[in-house]
Amino acid sequence: MTNETFSQEKLFTTSEVLRKLNIPRHRFVYLFDSRKLRSEEFLTLPNGHRIFRESDLEKIKKSLWEVQSR
Repeated sequence: MTNETFSQEKLFTTSEVLRKLNIPRHRFVYLFDSRKLRSEEFLTLPNGHRIFRESDLEKIKKSLWEVQSR
């Protein structure tokens, strides 16, 4: 992706995602540990931190819903 693409999209850190979705960190980590979410589907900065787009929030919400409905 180019810098121009980044500037057009709102990006969120993990902390911001947790605040927006009002979920604890351990629940978010579980989604990755259980492979409900795959880390390769999300953008990663050169320092290894994940960043998330608005569309990624929808994927996360869907995964949370699937886990809660069990």
